[in-house]
Amino acid sequence: MSEIKVRCPKCGKVLRLADNPNIDNAVFTCPVCHEKHRVGECQKIVDAPKTNIACEETQYGFAPSSGGEETQIVGSVPKTNVGVLVDGYGSKYQLGIGLNTIGRKASTSDASVQICVDDRYMSRNHAIIEVKNVGGKTLHFFRNGANKNPSYVNGVLVGESDKIILNNNDRIKLGMTEVIFKM
Repeated sequence: MSEIKVRCPKCGKVLRLADNPNIDNAVFTCPVCHEKHRVGECQKIVDAPKTNIACEETQYGFAPSSGGEETQIVGSVPKTNVGVLVDGYGSKYQLGIGLNTIGRKASTSDASVQICVDDRYMSRNHAIIEVKNVGGKTLHFFRNGANKNPSYVNGVLVGESDKIILNNNDRIKLGMTEVIFKM
């Protein structure tokens, strides 16, 4: 049986769904934010080449009698690494457990992770990645910080009150600078 991956538009959780001809019309309830969404309105995820690094996702399967109306949990894969951000030059910025404030390196910045870049569109306190243990899994929550310019995760604008769960190889754009999240 083939499957597809979609990202919950509210919380960013990646979900694996059993594929079928009418998958775009199916509705699921996200296990994190508990919101109902239509599959066709979600961002579809294309797998990167396989690595030995596990990423947080929940697998769902449609019951044949449900007509694709609702989903159910089949299983999940745990995360174990703390993570790093990698810029376009290959420089690595280590993340720690707790709050990691991400921003442009400056003498007036109090960001815990300062990206060495001359990008005036990246704020000195642009975003926050909170790393915490939830049910024995290490999760990475991305949200905007004290910034005037937008943030994007995988090309999707991060709203002022959005909190997105990061997965391995997610692309994060802060101002004009893109970094890759690695576990």
